[in-house]
Amino acid sequence: MDIVTDEQQQRTVHEDELDPKFLEWSRADDVKEGIHMLLSHHPPSLYGHCLRISFRGRSLYFCGRCTGIYGGLAIGMVLIILFQINLTPSWFWFLFSIILGFTTVVDWMSQRLAPRKTTNHIRAITGFCSGFGLAIIFLLGDLSFMLVTLAIMGGSIMIVGMIENRRTAASLALMRAKFEGEDAEDEE
Repeated sequence: MDIVTDEQQQRTVHEDELDPKFLEWSRADDVKEGIHMLLSHHPPSLYGHCLRISFRGRSLYFCGRCTGIYGGLAIGMVLIILFQINLTPSWFWFLFSIILGFTTVVDWMSQRLAPRKTTNHIRAITGFCSGFGLAIIFLLGDLSFMLVTLAIMGGSIMIVGMIENRRTAASLALMRAKFEGEDAEDEE
């Protein structure tokens, strides 16, 4: 007769149980998840919005639009400084940079508000245009231009959020009315 100790009994995993060692989460996992969200900020279900780079059997996912923005910002600053492009009149360059930035806003808004789906290629190109526009605004060095740009970006995000909230509220009201109608039929 075998005597089973409490420790052995606790380590035994039955067929219908999950193995606890696979459920453990360590601080290293927190760091990995933090880096993942910093680079991609998309859950695995939305990796289609990311650019994947594989290295030694490991994959890194970078947000397609943000990669374009950072690339456009860096390349724009380097080109403007390297070729000593004169950014005068500043109002013209400010308007030009706003137009470049709106490529991303239009792509993002049309994807959020219409059944249209964009591609990573388009996300990266429009992101690059926005990044280049940001480089111009940074190199103009005018705080009022920067604040107006932030206000325009924040306003466009707010408008999309308001439209999406109204659509969601209308959809929920429609579903609620449908369920209430079904409940009323059931009661009769």
